[in-house]
Amino acid sequence: AEEMPVLKVSPNRNWIRLFWVLLVISIILGIYNNFTSVDTVTVEKETVIEEKLKDTNALESYVKGFAGVYHAWENTDREISKREKTLEKYLPETLQLMDHGMITTDCPTAAEVESVDIWSVKDLTDTEYEVTYGVKQRISEGEQTTDQSNVYQTVVHRDENGKMLVVKNPTAYALPGKSSYEVKAKETDGSIDLKTQTQIEDFLNTFFKLYPQASAKELVYYVKDGVLPAIGKNYVYDGLAGKAYYMEGDQTKAEVYVKYLDQDLKITQVMQYKLTLEKGDNWKIVEVE
Repeated sequence: AEEMPVLKVSPNRNWIRLFWVLLVISIILGIYNNFTSVDTVTVEKETVIEEKLKDTNALESYVKGFAGVYHAWENTDREISKREKTLEKYLPETLQLMDHGMITTDCPTAAEVESVDIWSVKDLTDTEYEVTYGVKQRISEGEQTTDQSNVYQTVVHRDENGKMLVVKNPTAYALPGKSSYEVKAKETDGSIDLKTQTQIEDFLNTFFKLYPQASAKELVYYVKDGVLPAIGKNYVYDGLAGKAYYMEGDQTKAEVYVKYLDQDLKITQVMQYKLTLEKGDNWKIVEVE
């Protein structure tokens, strides 16, 4: 009788299969761990940034409160005493002594703080911050009043419990100068034919004429996905003061200066828009920059 053939399986082949199974599992685990670790790092970064912003907001509010007291005064004994008492909440004893007598009863002026704007907050150490701020004051001397704007720098200490103290007297700082940067006006470059330019301009004239008082429902016919919200203003359209139409890649762009006569303020307002337009059945604004 013939012998039945016997299929022999090499033990090495089983090991090879096991090896590939383990390799696939390790790759899957590696990818999973990579994603979860990225998520963890992202969450940690977001948490740190959020905490930093909270710290900065608290610091800015603190400095605004301090500046509102420090840069305001009246020349009566009662008001001088009240001012110095309030500054005790912000200043260490050394600076309190240094500033004592800063305002006296024979001081010919009085000052009212109209606004304080924080320009920058810079970390000096883990617990000290340099703050640059601008203050606008109304100075009174006799019957005369003048407005003054100045910039100062101070340093604030903040401990681990969030308590703060001004450790450097406000020191005059330079007002920022005007930048030499020049804004290059966009020009119509011929990438859009004259017929299409005319269509675009007709559309924009129609839209900006009705836009100030149009409802959100009416704007749906001109604007996609609410990229320009209803503003409800008492404006009268007075034309396009400047305009440029051009292609940017496959997108139709319009940069325009829109003149409105403001019926409430009685002035001419010039609004600036950079729009992306699309042509379907009609032209539509699909993006605003």
